[in-house]
Order: sequence, then structure tokens, then C-alpha cells
Amino acid sequence: MPSGSSSREICARPVPILVLAFAALLAAAPPSFARSNLDLVRADLDSTTVETPPPPAEPVKAPAPVTPRSGKKALLLSLLLPGAGELYSGHKGRATGFFISEGAIWANFVAWEIAGGLRRDNYIEQAQLNAGLGTSSGSDDYWRLVGTYARSSGSGPDSYEDALRRDARNEFPTDPAAQDAWVAQRLPTGDRAWNWSSAALQESYRNTRENSRRAFDRAKYSFALAILNRIASAIDTQMLHRSESRESQSAIDRRELRLLTDLTADGGGRILPRQSF
Repeated sequence: MPSGSSSREICARPVPILVLAFAALLAAAPPSFARSNLDLVRADLDSTTVETPPPPAEPVKAPAPVTPRSGKKALLLSLLLPGAGELYSGHKGRATGFFISEGAIWANFVAWEIAGGLRRDNYIEQAQLNAGLGTSSGSDDYWRLVGTYARSSGSGPDSYEDALRRDARNEFPTDPAAQDAWVAQRLPTGDRAWNWSSAALQESYRNTRENSRRAFDRAKYSFALAILNRIASAIDTQMLHRSESRESQSAIDRRELRLLTDLTADGGGRILPRQSF
């Protein structure tokens, strides 16, 4: 029986030896080996966890189209005051330009009116000092005659009375009494009569009067410019109104595009375009 006991001892010895060898192997293994095994375990646990995705975000809608203002009202405002129609339509920059041009037009009118009035007072004063006039009133035709003829009465080509008598003879060729009456009715007398002291002073009077007339004419041009400014503003408002109407209609007819944002389970994101038909 010694032989049988010896064989059992031989078979039993490898078991503790293998256990000790495996324990030594675990003890000698690096820490990363242990961590990797733990990570594998955690990954298995995470794979069994069910995550709930976040709710989708609200769709981003395009802003609603702006309804254009009334074109007729903008037209009337522009005819009353250039720039008012643009301001009513919401175009402040264009309105400012028309306001400035309108102000410049009327400033030009006032400036030329003042210049014409000052020059008118100047040539009337010249006639009073150098031609013996005693009045400051009269029509434009009267002041033109003062500058055309050297004196109001008398004979000679530079006399206004002589010119009146020629016209009277043409009107009444066979009636001297009618001629005298016709001349007396039109001949300036009293403080309205004149007689220039020199031709040079009369020429200066004519130049001053012409400058006054030119200034008044330039002031009148301001009315034409004001009319043109109103027409330009009215056309501009209608062009703006048509452009806004087209844009508004295009926004209505255009298919609406929505952007849907969402978050994925892995922490990422995505954008989903959605177009309505």
C-alpha cells in the first residue's frame, strides 16, 4: 500500500502549486490590467442602461412678412411735403434727403426775394435822386419807361411824350384834339414825371433794375423746383410701395422652411430642415 499513498500525494501536489502560481500572477500584474478589466465591466453595465433622449426643440420660424403701408396715403403726403410719404413708409434716410432738398429750395426762394427787393429799393432811390421822381410806387411798366426815356415830357427821340404823340397820330390821324386827349391821359405828370440828369446815371438805373428783375425771376424758379421735388418724391414713394408689395407677396408664396434642432444620446446634436408644402 505504500505505492498507492505515494501516487495520491503526487496527484494532490499540483493543485496548491497552480493556485499559488495564479495568485502570484495576479499580484505581479500591472494596475492597468486591473483597470482595463474594470472598464470592461463598466461598459457592460452601461450597455444595459437605457437613456431617454431629450425632447426636440421648438421649430425656428421665419419672421412674418411686414405689410406695406398705403400707397395712396404716401402719395398724398409726398405731394403735400416731399419726404413725408417716405417717412410714413418707414424710410427715414430717403425722407431726410427730400426734407433737405425742400428746405434748400425755399431758402433759395427767400434769398432771391430779399435780393430782388433790396435792388428794387436801390433803383427807385436812384430815380428819385437823379431823375426828380417824387414817388416810390408804380407798375413794372412804369419803371421800365423811366429807364427807357431820358425825360417824361418834351420833344425829341429821348422823350416819352414824343413817343406818345407818334402813337396818338397813328390812332387818330385826322383828329388833333383826340390826339391831345390820348397823350394827356397817358403822360406822367407831377411827382411821377422824370428827367435824368445824365445818361450814365440812367444807365446805372437800368442795370440795377435788371439785376432786381433777374433776382425775382430766380426766386420764381423755386416754385418749379418745388413742383419737381414733389413729383420726384411721389414717384419714389410709389416705387418703394411696389417693391414692398412684391417682397410681401413673395414671402407669402414662398414655401416656409423650418429648422428643427435635436440632441442625440451620445451628447451630439443635429439639425433637421423641414419644409412645408
